[in-house]
Amino acid sequence: MTTLMHRLQISLPLWQFQFLTERARRDGISIAEVIRQLIQREVEAASEQATSIDSIWEIVGIAEDHGPLMDGIPVSEAPDLYLAELAVPSTIPPRPGNSND
Repeated sequence: MTTLMHRLQISLPLWQFQFLTERARRDGISIAEVIRQLIQREVEAASEQATSIDSIWEIVGIAEDHGPLMDGIPVSEAPDLYLAELAVPSTIPPRPGNSND
């Protein structure tokens, strides 16, 4: 299979050119191939990130709460109602022997 290539001319700061030159020398490939490999890695990383973001939606709806509703309203529709209930101190029975009566 033949891959269609497009010629590209770019200007780089010296340190980037030196990096590419050293990588190409070390790996025994052309600077153009180093750039292609770096771009390919970025494409794969972006694809993996997009997949991981999409996969978060796979967990939506996997849990069900069969606990009692407050006033028939689910927590997702009125979270403040449920938080207010948690903020109200429950009735704590007095400890034996600490009666002020």
